Amino acid sequence: MISGSKPIRSRKENSPVFRLALILVLILPLQGAWLTDLKEAKKQASEEKKDVFVVFLATEISGACVQFKKRVLSQDLFQQAIVDRFVPVLFDVPLKQTPGMVSPLAANREVAESFGVDRYPTAVFLNSKGIVYARETGAAINGPLKHAAKVIQRSNDQLARLKSIKEAYQQNGLARVKSLIALVKSTPQGADPSLNADHLEEIAKLDPDDSLGFRKNHLAEMGFAILDRGLKEVFHKDSYDEVIQLVDDYITRFEPKGALLQKALFPKLAALNHGKQKAQAIKAAEAVIAVDANSAHGKLASQILKRLKSK
Repeated sequence: MISGSKPIRSRKENSPVFRLALILVLILPLQGAWLTDLKEAKKQASEEKKDVFVVFLATEISGACVQFKKRVLSQDLFQQAIVDRFVPVLFDVPLKQTPGMVSPLAANREVAESFGVDRYPTAVFLNSKGIVYARETGAAINGPLKHAAKVIQRSNDQLARLKSIKEAYQQNGLARVKSLIALVKSTPQGADPSLNADHLEEIAKLDPDDSLGFRKNHLAEMGFAILDRGLKEVFHKDSYDEVIQLVDDYITRFEPKGALLQKALFPKLAALNHGKQKAQAIKAAEAVIAVDANSAHGKLASQILKRLKSK
């Protein structure tokens, strides 16, 4: 299994044999139907009513990507297996930057950033309208046909979802609302929020008073995704006060409950603990535990609380 990660060079990747293999992979283009222009791929997908399968690699410094490209993506068996469902696109992203030099693949870095890709390999699945409906990070090197089956399953899942959407809109009133809520909740991680825009509008129209409590919870979940991105940007800078402020603002605005509240409180606890604000850290730990003492966050907060009180 090759798990997606930010590439780190190993001794093996610095060996002459690896460098030779890397050169061959970089200079020999993929055969078959792989495109390198996303705009062209979207146009083709729209005309042929196919999905778009976009793969981001970093073969310049990642042995995992080199092997994935060589043993799966470049194989005719893989390409032939997916071509009826997908327009395949490949972007090799140059992560190593040399002052004064511009890589001919530099534009690929911008495409990767536009999709929020920061680990390699990453695959993104787009429908014929160009909307992301799923993504995967990492790859199992288990043969071209097995990986093709995995890719095609993503397409099958999307087709099943479209069928469920059609069935949901054949229902009326709260029955339709409940079916649409189930669809929204089952949306694959990494899918574009616009995928559910029409369904959320329909839910709001049919349940204006939010009698099922879904819209409030959904907004809290979307808010947490924004919070999570913000926390990643400031936490590594040791900006503990910013972390605390972000969490407090999120809780005040969205009033999350249960596991979502606990997930939001825990970074605040971590920031207070690292910032050596003992009294406030104890309060934050107790707040995390009060939500659910038996969850992973609750158990870890209990350990932190024990250490804080022993000092």
